[in-house]
Amino acid sequence: MAKNRSIRFTLTWQLTLVLLIVMTVFSGFVINRFQGVLYLDTDNLLRAKTQGLEDSINVYWLFYKRTVETEQNFTQAAKDWINSSSNSNLLVGLIVRVYKADGTLIATNRKDLEEVRMSKVFLTQLQKERTIVQNTTIQNFVGFDVWVESLMSYVSTRRQDYIIQTALENRKIEEPLSALTAVIWILLPLFLVAGALLEFGLIKRSLRGVGRFMEGLRNTAGTVREPFDPNEFRETETRDLSLAFNALMTRIEVNFEQQRRVFEDLSHQMKTPLAVMRGELEVSLKKSRSTQDYQDILASSLEEVERMASIVENLLKLARFDAQEMHFEPTRFRLHDCLETLLKQVEKLADSRHVVLDLLCPRDLELTADHFKLEQTLLNLLDNAIKYALPRTHVTLGGHREDNGIVLRVHDRGSVIPSEELPQVFDRFWRSRSTMREKGYGLGLSIVKALVQMHSGTVTVTSTEQAGTEFVIRLPQETEPEPPASR
Repeated sequence: MAKNRSIRFTLTWQLTLVLLIVMTVFSGFVINRFQGVLYLDTDNLLRAKTQGLEDSINVYWLFYKRTVETEQNFTQAAKDWINSSSNSNLLVGLIVRVYKADGTLIATNRKDLEEVRMSKVFLTQLQKERTIVQNTTIQNFVGFDVWVESLMSYVSTRRQDYIIQTALENRKIEEPLSALTAVIWILLPLFLVAGALLEFGLIKRSLRGVGRFMEGLRNTAGTVREPFDPNEFRETETRDLSLAFNALMTRIEVNFEQQRRVFEDLSHQMKTPLAVMRGELEVSLKKSRSTQDYQDILASSLEEVERMASIVENLLKLARFDAQEMHFEPTRFRLHDCLETLLKQVEKLADSRHVVLDLLCPRDLELTADHFKLEQTLLNLLDNAIKYALPRTHVTLGGHREDNGIVLRVHDRGSVIPSEELPQVFDRFWRSRSTMREKGYGLGLSIVKALVQMHSGTVTVTSTEQAGTEFVIRLPQETEPEPPASR
């Protein structure tokens, strides 16, 4: 069994999770962007420092007193410059080294770091490109690698070619990045907690309409037809919910009313034959009777039993329609042949009523439908038309193509259905006052409507003194079964 959870709680943790994902992604983007900016600024800083160092060394060496060979003068000048400039703004925080053009270290301001060995390939590349920036390692005096952002610059002058290396330790570059990351990780939980509390409050406020709806639902008494006034709710969703609930309650009430009426009609329809049977049996037991009398009583009882069986069979058929248990088996056939067969089946009944049968249908008209169920539909309508038609009148069965469908018509001139009763014609157990003279149970037209709906069609009726009574069925030419009703 699923565990019940509050909508407020569910929405809050889901929104908090989304907020966490968004903030984590955004924080990662900010950190990554900040890291890129830091290394770009470091590169620009190293280039600016290197240019300043070149100018400073060249000026320092220009005025340096030459007492020995030129190369030795430059070597000593570089060492003296490094020693004298170690506290200047140019060298603060930097690793500065001066090499000969062949890669031999001349001077450095960091004695704790080992000399970098340059390969001939690297020297050739440096001489060609003049400047190389790389993230590399330099070993310290205890053998550990120190990661640095390094810039090598090849300097050519009229008197001397040499290499300047300026570098900055990565840990110094990433100190601001570490500080930013720490601040983000401290503030992120605080923002999440604050966001969750704010979300919970806003969601709770937004769901007040649902709370009022549930409270009204618990307090609903009396009729359920219109338990809520949608205008009481400001929120569109809650208003729609109340409208949907009202519609649902209306359908339930209508269904209950229909069910109640069906049971009342059924009890009434069953009560009459049972009372007849009981009376005849009681009378037959009061005294001895002739064989003919007993046969008459048994025949009458059998007639009533058959009547009850017919009612039960029709009700069972309608129940199967409602439960979508009837199988739909469409086939392609000629409509004229089908209608002609039906007229032959009711020919004797028509003759006994002195009614003339007419057929109006093109011989080449074809239809895809459930042949057996369509015959049941039309037989019910033909049976009614013949029973209620006036003697020496015509009952017409017709079919023709109209737009993208097929139209079937059953027309008679006889008992007229009053206009105010037409909407009830297809209700179960309903019978018009004008047809009470004939035996019936009020289920035939309900079955007709159910069968037509199975074919995705419609059935309508018109009835006037001048035009007579006509039932019209409209079917699609290619019939598909109607999908089951939602429950």
